[in-house]
Amino acid sequence: MQSRAIIIFLGGVGAIYVMLSVLLGGGNTIGALAQFLSVGSFILAVIQPRMALYLMVLYAGYSDLLKRMMVFDGHVTMNDIMWVRALCPLTLAGICIGTLVRSLHDGSLHHRRRLLSLLVCFLGFFVSGVSALRSGSGFNAAATQLADGAAYMFLLFVVPCIFRTPQQIVAFIKYCLIVFIPVALYGIKQQIFGLSEFEIEYLQSGLTVLSKHLDDVRPRPFSTLVDSSPFGTTCAVCACLALMVRRHHRDTGTRAWGGMSFVLFILFVVACLASMARIANINWLLPILLLPVLRSARGTAVLYATVVSMFVTACIFAQELINAVTRLTLWALENFGGTAIGVQFSRFWTICDRLDGMHDIAHNPLMWTMFGYGAKGASDLHDAHLVASHDLISNMLLEIGWLPLGILLIIAAVALQSFHRSVLRLRGTPVFSICLWMAGILFGLLVHNVFAGNVTSTFPVNFFCWFIAGALNACIIHQEGLRAQKRPSVHPAPQLSPPPLAHAGTVPFHRNLPYG
Repeated sequence: MQSRAIIIFLGGVGAIYVMLSVLLGGGNTIGALAQFLSVGSFILAVIQPRMALYLMVLYAGYSDLLKRMMVFDGHVTMNDIMWVRALCPLTLAGICIGTLVRSLHDGSLHHRRRLLSLLVCFLGFFVSGVSALRSGSGFNAAATQLADGAAYMFLLFVVPCIFRTPQQIVAFIKYCLIVFIPVALYGIKQQIFGLSEFEIEYLQSGLTVLSKHLDDVRPRPFSTLVDSSPFGTTCAVCACLALMVRRHHRDTGTRAWGGMSFVLFILFVVACLASMARIANINWLLPILLLPVLRSARGTAVLYATVVSMFVTACIFAQELINAVTRLTLWALENFGGTAIGVQFSRFWTICDRLDGMHDIAHNPLMWTMFGYGAKGASDLHDAHLVASHDLISNMLLEIGWLPLGILLIIAAVALQSFHRSVLRLRGTPVFSICLWMAGILFGLLVHNVFAGNVTSTFPVNFFCWFIAGALNACIIHQEGLRAQKRPSVHPAPQLSPPPLAHAGTVPFHRNLPYG
């Protein structure tokens, strides 16, 4: 009782100190609050990783709104912006440290798949770090790029350690969907009624790259997130997660979340459409259409072969596709361009930026160097209009060269083959359907990356992407554990047989034996 009273007393003193520091510090109130939240979230994450992961969902949905609300105070600096942006990376760092320490303590790290996942995370983080340092933008810029992007890869290891059963994963996904309902509703409100005054003021502050929306015929909605494209993609992913939850309850024989899942699916699809990020819609369409295909190894192989063929075809015939898209855009503008929203809907020629990069892959020899130009060299070539790249493959080819890219593609192909083989081994288990849903969502994000830029490097899409990959990894580990429990022992226990009875004549006489 005394220790609990001491903890409550110290917590109360700390809360009073934070309140006085925030109110009387003289700087931006929200920025000062973000400093304490960042440090406190890191400490909480080290002590309670699971609780911090729930907290991180709130940061994923609303930290950018917190950043925009700084304009109410009127004293906004880049230091304040930095602390708000640090909320999620510091919380994630604490979660990773706390999970790693706990896994070492309880011995679960020695599980083969968990250890392999951790090694993959470190390898991916190292490769991303080398690529970021080669950009020539300095250590601080490279660290920021890693914290906002590649760091979320560690969720592939963290999620299986925190959530050990599919039921825990589904419960967390339900929580995510509930948290992001206001995000979807606010984005729809922005599409119907426009941006609020404080959001316009933030766009005009010069503290964000979102000022580009002011040059548009009508600012596209971004809700509480960083931009319209991550908003649309996140809502598309949430729409599929809503249907996945419904499928889980059907497989377990319950009717919970039946109608609720459909309502949430419609809500998130409408929000995705409201974002005006057209390519984001493939992230809810593809998983629904491809679920039957992903059920077999042959169908999965044909699917990937089709994607590769489409990409190669787009590279070869990019100019013809650009001409066709331009004609379609002119027709749409003529018929639907009478309003601002009609103009935004009709601008299909934004696809031409991606097609320009694909065209250069097939027709521009400057794209093909062994080790690339680095990010700065690639930017210089862009500025000189010597090359074009707007998709993941052309960007990587330009920055790191064909040899590292080829090695990465081979590693990715091997990892995907192993990943799908593990999923197909779950056929006949209660988790097979929800694992197919997660595989479909990840495939949609992969296609989005290949054809329309690296969307999984933007927050919170990277959070959802790597959480889903980690959840899929957790389901596989859970089923492997159940199989190991049911598997009979390879070496049968030796049967003890009674010793043979000795003949009376062979027993030596011993004087001390009873009745001897």
